[in-house]
Amino acid sequence: MDRIFILVLSTILTGIIVGAVAILLALGFTSKGEVDLSDIEKANKNLSVFKIFFLGWVVEYDQESTLNYYKYHEKFTWVSPTWYVVDSNGNILEKYFDEYFVNKSKEWGVKVVPLVANEGFNREIVHKILSDPKLREKVAQQLLDLVLERGYDGINIDFENIPPEDRDNLTVFMKILYEMFHKRGKLVSIDVASKTKEVYKGWAGAYDYKELGKYSDLVILMIYDYHWSTGSPGPISPLNWFRSVLEYATQTIPKEKIVAGLPFYGYDWPVGQRAKGLKYSQAIELAKQYGAKVVFDEENGEATFKYLVMGLRHEVWFNIAKSTELRIRIALEYGINKIAAWRIGQEDPLTWNIIERP
Repeated sequence: MDRIFILVLSTILTGIIVGAVAILLALGFTSKGEVDLSDIEKANKNLSVFKIFFLGWVVEYDQESTLNYYKYHEKFTWVSPTWYVVDSNGNILEKYFDEYFVNKSKEWGVKVVPLVANEGFNREIVHKILSDPKLREKVAQQLLDLVLERGYDGINIDFENIPPEDRDNLTVFMKILYEMFHKRGKLVSIDVASKTKEVYKGWAGAYDYKELGKYSDLVILMIYDYHWSTGSPGPISPLNWFRSVLEYATQTIPKEKIVAGLPFYGYDWPVGQRAKGLKYSQAIELAKQYGAKVVFDEENGEATFKYLVMGLRHEVWFNIAKSTELRIRIALEYGINKIAAWRIGQEDPLTWNIIERP
């Protein structure tokens, strides 16, 4: 009887333990191993230094963004604070302004070209502005007045989610802006969606590379979000795609005007759900928290790892210093010596060892 009792008790206790472990796993209390960062540490060894013209976007909502710009300002040719949006009435709204930021940039010899976006990347707003001749003129004039008043060196147009039917209207707007700004010696730049061939539909359909190249000093190719937050997991700017975008761009835009935009960020995708954007530091903390092995995918030029939490599998892709080095090498192969990064404050600190202002 004693043996039977012990056997039954043992079975019950085993069941309780197994059940408890299952509950803990479901709640995300996984058995974590030691994080393995050796692959990315190896990739980041012996990084090359490039003399290259660099533009960085700086956001006002993340203090680290501004602080990193201040710390590494000698690397920058241009800085683009994201302080402005345009509303449906064609009014330029100043979300933020920092006089110290502007004055220090001038002192350091960094040109300030603030970004202006259609508010919320709203499609109706940008359509209304671009399709109305009076609003086009109004927005262009307000931007010039702003640049002159604040002492900026130029402007960075970041109109996105543009209806493809406004393709010609966007070109007309940029022509107006370009002529206004050049009369006052100011710089005009535009951010454009990436494509590897001419398209007239979708997110990139409104950007006529050839025509926009005529009416911009800098055409910044946003060569990122190949895999995006609401899509499937994967590399954000795979190297083959990066190369293909530059291949097409160099056939349509003068090389001296092309700026290769690259990502400093990453994404964390819960399988089947929307991804969360990550800084390099946040990606590393996640890997440490869940004892992940981080792999550097040489084909795509990005770091990646997976982890499990609350029974849900996550897949992370992010950029390291080596990612930036590889993309700069490709850009230089195409005769492009200008890069831009979204955004400052998200980068692997070793990235700054790669960039040197000419």
